[in-house]
Amino acid sequence: MDGHRKLLTKRAFLASAGVTAFAGCLGTAGTESDEEENTTDENATDPSPDPEPEPEPDPEPDEPTLFLDGDPREEFWDRGESWQDCESLDDWEVLSGSLEPATDHVYRGSQSAHLTNGDDDEVRVRIPLSGFDLTRTSFSLAMDIVDPGDLYSPSFNVNAPECDKEIHFRTRHKIDEPGWIRYDLGISHTYGLEAEDAYMTISWGGDVDWYIDDIRAVPVESDPKLFIQFDDSLRTTYETAFPIMEQYGLTATVFTVTGREGYSRNLTLEQMKEMQEAGWEFGSHTHTHQRTGELSLDEQREELERSKEWLLDHGFTQAASTLAYPFGSFTTETMDIAADYYDFATHGQRGSMNRTISSPLSVNRHPGDDPGRSMELIDILLDKRMPTDTLVLYYHEVIEDDETWIDPAGFEETMAYIDERGVECLLTSELRDQQFD
Repeated sequence: MDGHRKLLTKRAFLASAGVTAFAGCLGTAGTESDEEENTTDENATDPSPDPEPEPEPDPEPDEPTLFLDGDPREEFWDRGESWQDCESLDDWEVLSGSLEPATDHVYRGSQSAHLTNGDDDEVRVRIPLSGFDLTRTSFSLAMDIVDPGDLYSPSFNVNAPECDKEIHFRTRHKIDEPGWIRYDLGISHTYGLEAEDAYMTISWGGDVDWYIDDIRAVPVESDPKLFIQFDDSLRTTYETAFPIMEQYGLTATVFTVTGREGYSRNLTLEQMKEMQEAGWEFGSHTHTHQRTGELSLDEQREELERSKEWLLDHGFTQAASTLAYPFGSFTTETMDIAADYYDFATHGQRGSMNRTISSPLSVNRHPGDDPGRSMELIDILLDKRMPTDTLVLYYHEVIEDDETWIDPAGFEETMAYIDERGVECLLTSELRDQQFD
């Protein structure tokens, strides 16, 4: 796409496509009518009855298009049972900080819970939890964070007697995420029980100011699955990770910086085609890899549109409608734009993720650069008493002698452990497709 070309809007694209199709139909209809009129014999006898028509073959799957219809979030916002609608906070116990009802700042309904820190720079509340089988229940909630404080993200600790565990749920937060966003909680750690009562403790340290609403209990019902992803479309993905994963019959999704194809550190088109032939797939990591949520809305649209268009133009259609936000940077407005092009978008986080996704444009995942941590999460994934059945591990570089990224030996150790434990490993597009079944 020419960088100076004015980007099509969804409405303009659909309108132009409709006019073209309509004009084509008119032209074709006229030609067929003329031919029929010139070849008809008025004195001919009626022909024998036509044979039974052959059954029509099943339609081919629709090819991905640049623009999508509808907003993929709308179908999933109400998954599960509303456990705490925040219309009453009478059973919420304040352990530190302050809790107030808010009627002028809500996700849905007439009231949300407004939490702020106390003198000890922490807010912590506890909510009794009953009526759910905690071995098969995960959670999602809506949050609007005015001031994120000093810590990375809030904690949601569930005391779960059925699991004989205290389960530490977590979800990622980025400062550039203003407005209400629904989050799926992923299991980060487990501990021994401190008490036999079932409850959730919500806490966050630092000078925080945030709202939560519509906490939902979401059933977990499918078998354990693992999804492996790579960001940035770096050359080491092909040179190092690709052959290691082939040894174990594993495939992955690569989120591609399409404007860097062929750069010295990035995959070439030929390498991408070879990997695609081997079962890998390629999604979008935008066109130039900037912090999406910090760009103007016009710049965000250009980044998201140009990247998907490149994937479609070069034959990478299977995952062309999937996206990973660079640096995990997005806002509610970013998601509104992304919904025009993508039905599945992901960002980094610290915890495993449940398959039943409530916000398909802000899907959680976990960095795989610490092999020991990855194997710990795989063990949690396979623990039948724990409410999680999907783990997404993502990587950047697989490289020797680097303090940030995983080395080849650690990466192979993780892949060997996946093979040893017999975890089913699927592609991101398959996770996306499962959501729309």
